[in-house]
Amino acid sequence: MDPKTAREAIEQLPVKEVEKSLSEFLRPLLEKIPDKRLREGVGLAVRGIISSESPIILRMAQAVERTQSGVWAAAKRMYRMLKNDRYTTTDMEEGMATIARQSVEKDQVDYLVVAVDPVNFEKPYTEKLEGVSTVHKSTPPDRNGKARLTPGYPSITASVVNTRIPATTYARWFSYTTDFISENVEIQKTFDATTAIFPDYRIRYVTDAGLDDQRWFAALQEQEFIIRASHMERLVEVYNERLGRWETESLGELVAVVPFTHTFFPTFTHARKTRTATVKIGWYALRLPKTHQLLWAIVAYEEKLNRTLVLLTNIPLHSVAQVRSVYNDWRLRTRIEHGYRFDQEQGLDVEDIRLHTLDRMQRLFLLVLLSAQFVFYLSDTWPEPAVTWIRSLGGKLHLKNDLDGPYLLLRGLSSLFKTVVTLSHAVVHPFPFHLMTYG
Repeated sequence: MDPKTAREAIEQLPVKEVEKSLSEFLRPLLEKIPDKRLREGVGLAVRGIISSESPIILRMAQAVERTQSGVWAAAKRMYRMLKNDRYTTTDMEEGMATIARQSVEKDQVDYLVVAVDPVNFEKPYTEKLEGVSTVHKSTPPDRNGKARLTPGYPSITASVVNTRIPATTYARWFSYTTDFISENVEIQKTFDATTAIFPDYRIRYVTDAGLDDQRWFAALQEQEFIIRASHMERLVEVYNERLGRWETESLGELVAVVPFTHTFFPTFTHARKTRTATVKIGWYALRLPKTHQLLWAIVAYEEKLNRTLVLLTNIPLHSVAQVRSVYNDWRLRTRIEHGYRFDQEQGLDVEDIRLHTLDRMQRLFLLVLLSAQFVFYLSDTWPEPAVTWIRSLGGKLHLKNDLDGPYLLLRGLSSLFKTVVTLSHAVVHPFPFHLMTYG
């Protein structure tokens, strides 16, 4: 291709517009980094992660325009950015927190629903990396369909899930063997960091059964929480109005006899299939025997699947509208799981981080999360025709297993950047057509 033609083709692509949006999105983080070259390295890294859909440095470097840098030079630049001592991982975390706050302020919500979810990342066959731990993984299961122990790294993430753009308030990739006290300390840091970012917001935490513990009931009593109950043997007290006294029973016994007074018809989406369920709802007040902390339990029973969900909350439930609000907020928790799937699997493949030190892994982990968040940011801030144009580059077969939404936009951005790389390479190194002769 003629270099002039290649340059003209690049100018027809929305590359400058994407880079402008990326700079605006990353500005709070870049302001924490003192050196211009390092700031440019962060932008190149995020662009490389999106283009290659991978956190592997070589693949990220291959996404750099050839008019700006060669692959080897770009890779060295990213390695220097990840290990540089002129800024710290804490600086990056503070920048991500500012991005989260700005994102939330645009939506002007009455309160924040924050999903907290620990997750383990697998590093198969790894033995000598810094801080490599033994983690518990249930997906994929072993040959017997059970969870297994494997080398890897634990992590914990907190995200605001009731805004248009997911806002990560805390993200940490850590180790059980290096500078580790306990998982409870890591979880407490998550709550402390989120509260520090949003001191003037009412926060409603939603968590899975891993936090079904009286320690967290007490720690979150100044905020609101919704936690899935798992310890049905737990003793609780319920008030007997007829006898005028509190009586002790197990949570499981109360769940078994709860009267269902209302029916909800929520819509669930799983594995790209949507279904409307019929869920019977009952609720009651209870308190913990020793601390006398007042809680409410929501029991949701789906007869078709014979499945019972029990939620514990400190939010007063005096009407069905309040119960519906709590139940719907709990359902928002799945957004953080969808986010993990986007970060892993067919998204950005965060588990494939190939670095040797824990601090660099944490930095790259944050960059992967920011890359995923930028895809949602672009979808929300660009005009719909422009977003549709990018999605059309991603392409789909219109089959049931096609991935839509952010996946399709990610594929489109990846195709855009790869096209620019190819055209820019043609500008610097025109193809030797004159040598393509035979005879």
